[in-house]
Amino acid sequence: MPRESIRTLVMSAEKDAVKRFLSHMHQSWDQLHVETTQSSQRELQAMETMTSAFIHKFPRVTPDLFVDLSQFIPFMSVSDIMSFPTSLMVNTSVLMAIRDHSTEMKSPQKQAFVKRLLQSSVVGDVSSWPPYFLSSILPLLPHLPVSQFQQLTSDQLSPLVEFLGNTSLDGTRGRHVLRTLFIKKRNFTSDNISRLGVLVCYLKPEELRPFLLASPVSSALWQQLALCVSEELISDSGRLSLWLVQAVRPLNASTLPPPALATLRGLLPQLGASFLQSLPSLQLLDLLTQPGLPSFSPAQAFQVLSKISQDTNLTMDTLCRLKPLLPGLSPAVLRGIHWSEISGTTHCQCWSTLLADLKPAHRAMLHRALQEALASNSRNFTVQLQCLLPFLPLRELIEVLDGETILRDMSLYRDLPWSPQQAQLLFKRTHQSEIITRETVEDLGHIAGGMSCDWLKLWTNETDFSELLQFVSELPGGVRPALRKCVVEELRQRPEEDLDGISPWFAAELPVNLIESLSNTSLTAILDHIQQHFVDFLKLPRHKQMALAEKAITVLGTSQGLAEGELRGASVDLLGPLLPFLDRDTLGLVDRGALGLRLDELRGYCLPWDTLKDMAALLTGRDLLGEASAWTVGDVELVGRLLFTLSPKQINSIPLVVLSADTVEEVLAGQWRWENSDVGQACVSQCVDQQGQRERIHSLIRGVVRAQSRRKVPVPSCGDIRGTFPSAWTANQLSRMAGEELRQCVEVIGQDASLSPEQRRALWVKLRQAYSPVRGLRPEQVLGLGCLVTELGERELQDINLTDLGVLAYLGALTDWSPKKMRAAVVGVMRKRKLKVEQLGAVELASLGHLLCGLTLSEINRLDPYNLSMAALFLRELALPCSEQQMEALTARLSSPQAFGPVSTWGPEVFTEIGTLAAGLEDMVLSALVQEQVEGLIPEAIALIPPTKMAVVFSAVQLSWLNVEQAWVVTEKQWVELNSGQRHALGLAQYEGDVLLEHRGRNVAPATRSADSLTVCLLSLCCMLWQLS
Repeated sequence: MPRESIRTLVMSAEKDAVKRFLSHMHQSWDQLHVETTQSSQRELQAMETMTSAFIHKFPRVTPDLFVDLSQFIPFMSVSDIMSFPTSLMVNTSVLMAIRDHSTEMKSPQKQAFVKRLLQSSVVGDVSSWPPYFLSSILPLLPHLPVSQFQQLTSDQLSPLVEFLGNTSLDGTRGRHVLRTLFIKKRNFTSDNISRLGVLVCYLKPEELRPFLLASPVSSALWQQLALCVSEELISDSGRLSLWLVQAVRPLNASTLPPPALATLRGLLPQLGASFLQSLPSLQLLDLLTQPGLPSFSPAQAFQVLSKISQDTNLTMDTLCRLKPLLPGLSPAVLRGIHWSEISGTTHCQCWSTLLADLKPAHRAMLHRALQEALASNSRNFTVQLQCLLPFLPLRELIEVLDGETILRDMSLYRDLPWSPQQAQLLFKRTHQSEIITRETVEDLGHIAGGMSCDWLKLWTNETDFSELLQFVSELPGGVRPALRKCVVEELRQRPEEDLDGISPWFAAELPVNLIESLSNTSLTAILDHIQQHFVDFLKLPRHKQMALAEKAITVLGTSQGLAEGELRGASVDLLGPLLPFLDRDTLGLVDRGALGLRLDELRGYCLPWDTLKDMAALLTGRDLLGEASAWTVGDVELVGRLLFTLSPKQINSIPLVVLSADTVEEVLAGQWRWENSDVGQACVSQCVDQQGQRERIHSLIRGVVRAQSRRKVPVPSCGDIRGTFPSAWTANQLSRMAGEELRQCVEVIGQDASLSPEQRRALWVKLRQAYSPVRGLRPEQVLGLGCLVTELGERELQDINLTDLGVLAYLGALTDWSPKKMRAAVVGVMRKRKLKVEQLGAVELASLGHLLCGLTLSEINRLDPYNLSMAALFLRELALPCSEQQMEALTARLSSPQAFGPVSTWGPEVFTEIGTLAAGLEDMVLSALVQEQVEGLIPEAIALIPPTKMAVVFSAVQLSWLNVEQAWVVTEKQWVELNSGQRHALGLAQYEGDVLLEHRGRNVAPATRSADSLTVCLLSLCCMLWQLS
């Protein structure tokens, strides 16, 4: 039954009938055998709709009615839970019903019940709750807001230790329990440690270390700690994990029972190849193909994958399930794959997932291996198309597909996930073979996403524009930016156009003044989409994010609270992750008490750089936590990664006794864990001031890494490195590390891309003797050194064996090469592989990556143009550290007849295909680009154009052609070089023609873009005043 029909049925029934129905269902629930674990998403949504309808049927839910509703507790929405009367939450039978169904509830539901409970006036302070009440809410206790949980006393917690030890209590709450119960005496024994359960994971690492050093180490202890790592309750890269690995590694993995081995799944990458090598290969395969395993480092993955490849008949299907080992992929492993008969869609899904997940150079290797395999299985051409065509380089696609072929097998091609540049090429070729009309475009599927602006404008005059708009907004795979800009220009000429029918995400990307005209229904759909796809929201320009967040206040029914001068808890819940994107005035109206109850959720939100000061003001206000200088350990644990909203000065004011090594490690671990989430990764790349964040982090760790008073400068151990991060320590400190401590941490250090050249150099000098002679280094040793390889001497780089393309691809992805070191590495590769420059194929070029800049101009001019055009797909994301002359030489090869031909003939798809390489086009070539070609430039390419070059080659007219994504990547240094006309054109492109927004943005641009320019102005003014005086 449709969800709306369910709601209509329930709401139209008589209340007494519904009550009788609920009572009967409650009494008969066990006989109904409702199985939710096997339910489809649609069935679950239907249950949620029915549950919501039952709740809304009755204006006031009584305890008896709630009990009859209790079987629907797992399907209750957070908003419905928060609508229950507060008096209901303290009713004994209600609490008993919640407890009975707690195992079926999700965390957000438990959190909602607790928040509603706390809003009851009769519950009082948490510290006053009697034992019987605590027992009645036991399943909800771990979900008590941290600020409230920290009020629980030792008398309250003491009887609950066993229960809390058997839950998935998080670190902040777990450490409060330990700190409260063991405030005076912390002499732990093996007996009382074993009774702590999960709480043992939150003891200080130094307190646990003696137990981990015991021989033999307690199996119950290491399994509990390993389980905490696997369940992500504690970090897999901190000090405790290091000492746990050192305790477990001497064990013989082949003698461990399967349950014990299973607890180690989160530690397997740290235990590495040396621990796993004793396992039979088939058992190793079973272990490493389990879902949810963390990725291995390149060095460990290389060794384990090589062992599996040598000892088993590795198939492609198995490789697809070995995702944690993909960083160690090499041509040798791909050559050893046993290819089964290629048929069915299973292989396509496997290969497509692999090709999408791999890094570009590895993708090139796998692509070649797949082509070779398909060539020997050429009987099934359909499968070849399905699996490979969407991943083909554009140059190859030009050769294999023409318009007639596409039209002949449209059912095969229309649903393939084409890239934007492929879709543009295929649309153009199809249109050349047969005129595409408004009616036939709908048959093109994903290919329709490649329609040109000219085609769109032609048909806007020939058909119902509303229908065309609806079709374009719902194109599979989304609407590329240039096409969206074209649609927006058409919409501006049709101010009367009804926009309520377009897809929510297309609507969200409209200019702000068009969003203002949307109905509440459309805005609600946009906000629903944002909640489900928040990463997409983070990619929007800042002014658009703020506009949508402000709209949410009206649409979500929170404007009443705003009118009363305060945003209360319910409004904060409805806004969710949009809260930090409100403007300063609105953010200041948030109720501090409500915010304090929601710090758990706030820690998971993206906090844009320009709201940090406002968020810090909320946290340090008197009615929340107060000034940072008075914070306690509990306060720091309470805010977690929110500490980074404070300014460096505020962080420096926190007493060092509070910022102990344990506390610092926990805050950093929380930050790294969040940064590895999808939202965290998008936020860091789009909304975070990286320099400001580094300053805040260094303020946090100052008490750990710097000398205090007259103490000697601390020399880090491997544990200290793991408790912070390698680049936190100076080159001098790193150079004084004990040899064994350094060797234990080499792989961790080698993966820190933020190490300075001085730090890397000091480390390599310390390690050089242990790794000599470098010509004898094994591939896994080179991979283990990571970024430290960039500090090898030129002679060493020529001697090192880089014949394995898997190793070369890893080094080619490093970004800290000097020109001389790149040259030395390239010379060594060419000599060892006995290749001439002309013989470098697409895979070799892709594997070289940044090291391509080690080729001389004469060598670049001898590169095979066809192979370079094939490699462009795998090089398009790199910011090559080449000189302008080298970049111009590379793009000159791409414009030869064997590649893409003269630039003047390139369509936008070629510019998109070559990606960042387009930044190297000569000045005259860039100046001559027409609008369609400019539209093909990817944003990253625009950001890489040298500032003075950009000001010279792009006219104001060309800058006005930029779409929003292109316009907003223009850097501060580029902006400074532009003249007033160019800046105005760029501003209009950024704000999509909105003159008022552009004017406002232009007026604040210098202040927001550059603090340095403000400093210069002030200094100039001071000088003038001094002269006048």
